[in-house]
Amino acid sequence: MSFRFWRRIRIAPGVTLNLSKSGGSLSFGPRGAKFTVGSCGKRGTV
Repeated sequence: MSFRFWRRIRIAPGVTLNLSKSGGSLSFGPRGAKFTVGSCGKRGTV
């Protein structure tokens, strides 16, 4: 059985901090149009 750690913390409306075993990331924007900055780089979704 594997162990996974993942946590999402809402800092403000539209801003979330995502924590996992492999690192963390910060997401900005409303649902469906996010911009994420993390250890794997930057990503935008529309």
